[in-house]
Amino acid sequence: MRIPRIALALPALALVAACGSQSPLSATRNAPTADSRVASAPAPAEFDSTVTEAGTTSGSAAVASPTHLQPQAQVKRATSNTQQAAVISQGQIALRTPDIGPTRFKLQEYLDGWNGTIASDNSDADKHGHAVRERIELRVPSARFSTAMDKLSTLGTLVNSSRTSKDVTTQVIDNRVRVRTQKLSLARIQALLAQAATINQVIAIESQLAQRQADLDSLEQQQTYLADQTSLATIDVYLTVPGKASLAPKKAGHGFFSGLHAGWRHLGASTRNVLAAVGTALPFAAVLAVVVLPFWLRRRRSLA
Repeated sequence: MRIPRIALALPALALVAACGSQSPLSATRNAPTADSRVASAPAPAEFDSTVTEAGTTSGSAAVASPTHLQPQAQVKRATSNTQQAAVISQGQIALRTPDIGPTRFKLQEYLDGWNGTIASDNSDADKHGHAVRERIELRVPSARFSTAMDKLSTLGTLVNSSRTSKDVTTQVIDNRVRVRTQKLSLARIQALLAQAATINQVIAIESQLAQRQADLDSLEQQQTYLADQTSLATIDVYLTVPGKASLAPKKAGHGFFSGLHAGWRHLGASTRNVLAAVGTALPFAAVLAVVVLPFWLRRRRSLA
């Protein structure tokens, strides 16, 4: 009896189907799940969240010390901690010049080259509108202070010059430390405010918070002022045009016309003084006439 070929192939197809149906299940059963992966992962070290006075976090985990830093990081930290000298520089220059206009133009040319600015400018002019006196307050970078003083002194005939420098490096460092300390103090007060449970506690903490915020604002204003004064030097420039007072006085003449001129001048001055005296006394005379005249007329009638 001959068995059909399809009958022989049926068991093999069933076996392949069974193996294929079990393979995904076994693969799924043997693969680790997400929960098992999370459970098998090493737990991170727990840190204590207590903030110390210096603002660092302490805990069981080891914190890298400055000695464990890389050499480049140590160099950067040392550079950032280095404080350059902070100096407040001020200068004054008085010059005489025949014409303030060209001198002022040259001064502005120098100032543009130094990246400086004019803080204030006050001038006086004669009856023709020409400037005869001018005061200019300049702000130039502190690194250009000496160069600026030397250059400005050549703009005209130098009358006088002075310069002063004050080292405020210690004050700058002290102010910076106080600002940092005040900010840490504010952070602690704000943390206490968040934990306040009663109205009295809130009022007391807010009072301390307002006071320390005011102190911090004052310190930051001082810090801004010091930064401005140390980064830019102040130079006051006084420009004047020689006038008639600076010329040699003319010799007085002793002739007839010079005497006549002097006499006429004195007569005019005397006349002005007399007229001024009369004008001053006239109101008082009018008042006395109004008061005394009726009394005098009445007395005269009584005697008649």
